[in-house]
Amino acid sequence: MIPTNEVFDFSMCNPPFHDSIQSAQQGSVRKWKNLGKSDNFLNEKPVTNFGGQGEELWCEGGELTFILKMIKESSEIPHQVKWFSTLVSKEQNLSKIYARLKLARAKNWHTIDMSQGQKKSRIVAWTFRVV
Repeated sequence: MIPTNEVFDFSMCNPPFHDSIQSAQQGSVRKWKNLGKSDNFLNEKPVTNFGGQGEELWCEGGELTFILKMIKESSEIPHQVKWFSTLVSKEQNLSKIYARLKLARAKNWHTIDMSQGQKKSRIVAWTFRVV
């Protein structure tokens, strides 16, 4: 938690996207194959994601569970951070995220869509302050 005497303008999160180590490994295999790497290449290299390690890549319940917990925790410190934000990889999670933001009494939230090549993701940002 943030000490009660500290205030921040912005918080940014890149949550773990997978719900298990197996899911993370399958995602990595899919990425390597999309890059045209052969099965032999996949067998020669350890199959891990490009930038993350271990529990940075997965948590029980995956991205949605992690973000819903983050929203709950952010509602406990509504005046210590002006804007909270998180990357959201799975579009199907947005409706549950918006419902939780409403339940948590966020005053405002925005979604920024992003894409690069075949990869599509988005950032969801919210505040408990009137803007």
